[in-house]
Amino acid sequence: MCEVCAVFGVSEHWTDAADPMGQHSVAAGILENRSERARRLRLINRILRPHGLTAEDWDGESYSVEDTSGRRQLASDLSSLWRVAEHLGHTFIDPLESDFTVAQSLWSDSYRVSN
Repeated sequence: MCEVCAVFGVSEHWTDAADPMGQHSVAAGILENRSERARRLRLINRILRPHGLTAEDWDGESYSVEDTSGRRQLASDLSSLWRVAEHLGHTFIDPLESDFTVAQSLWSDSYRVSN
C-alpha cells in the first residue's frame, strides 16, 4: 500500500484541536487551526533544519517531511512526525529530552503565558 492511502481516514490528533480558543465558530476555528499549524511548522522546521530536514503542511491534516536529497515521507500527526524525521535524517530527535535546547527561546513569553 502506498503511504498516501495509509493516511486516509486518520482521526484527529489532540494537537490539532479544531477550536483551541473556544470560539464556537466553524470559520474562526478553521482560521485559528491554520494559524496554529503554521506556527507549529515554524517551530518544527527550526528543530529539523540542523538535521537536514524540512516539514510542510499536507492538506491541513498531515505533515510531509523531506530530506536534502528530496526523499519525502508523510506523517499523520505530530507524534509520528518525529519518527519519520528520525528515519529520514538517520538521527535521534527527542524534543522532550531535558538537554534539548533548540526550542527554548522559540516561543515568546506572551505565548507561554497565554497558553
